[in-house]
Amino acid sequence: MPQRTDSSVTPPAIQRSFRDLSDIEVADIERASILARIGWRSSFGWDELLLSQRVIMVSEAGAGKTYECQTQQARLWSAGEPAFFLELATLSGSSVRDMLSHEEELRFDAWLRSQSETATFFLDSYDELKLTLGSFEQALKRLNKALAGQLSRSRIIVTTRPVPIDRELFREHLPIPLSREATPTAEAFADMMMERNQNKPSDGNGPKPWRNVSLMPLSAEQMREFAVLQGLTDPDALLADIRERDAQEFAERPQDLIELCSDWREHHRIRSHREQVESNVATKLKPRTEPKERVELSHEVAIEGASRLALAAPVDPEAHLATLRRR
Repeated sequence: MPQRTDSSVTPPAIQRSFRDLSDIEVADIERASILARIGWRSSFGWDELLLSQRVIMVSEAGAGKTYECQTQQARLWSAGEPAFFLELATLSGSSVRDMLSHEEELRFDAWLRSQSETATFFLDSYDELKLTLGSFEQALKRLNKALAGQLSRSRIIVTTRPVPIDRELFREHLPIPLSREATPTAEAFADMMMERNQNKPSDGNGPKPWRNVSLMPLSAEQMREFAVLQGLTDPDALLADIRERDAQEFAERPQDLIELCSDWREHHRIRSHREQVESNVATKLKPRTEPKERVELSHEVAIEGASRLALAAPVDPEAHLATLRRR
């Protein structure tokens, strides 16, 4: 199945965890990230998360949201379940069916006819939708129309970076019918248990219909696993250097750790942040090989052009003020 590539990837052996976010934490994701580092007692995995019918996943850039959703969609699909990965930026201007492959559309139609199965829809990157000036409301309306009244059999997960998201629109256009928001019957809950082979959530009160969650940062053990899967033969040396430089915070996101591992392979040390940024920019500005660039720019010209674009890019005033307050 065609899926979006994402540099924020997590090797398949890493089992990521989540934690619930309160409404206050959704509005202040930096505070939530600090709290997440305190402990793992309340964390849970995908099995429990997929018991909920509506989920907003809020995490920083590079945390691995897209990769995690793509991986779960592929896992559910391989198990024969109706599961679909849709980019919100595209959905705001296209119908759901236009976004599906022929095989996906066949399974989608079979699900609509079944009247029993639950389908999972991963709506990715609310923040990218806003960057393209797309309409979140329009995207939700398009999905609602495609579901043809089957909201009670739909599991919907929206991903976003920590930016304001209109959760009321989510509730308005993709509600959970009241009969399903009530406490499930013993038979219905047993069906859910059998379907997912899951245990009850840790609070013992049954699955939460609506849930705000964040990806947990990588633990030290996961960092080591990650480094091994990135091909490092001396992962303990990397972790020791990370600890010595008190840089754990910069290794907790998969994307950042990928770059640290790449830097370590070449230099066998953790370089300064400035050096790493310069190296990362130079890598991203290298000309493509497939398809080959029509006109290749020299490194100097590419740097100058990127600098001009960066200066011209609009600045989020709220983010800028937040940065100033932290100085």
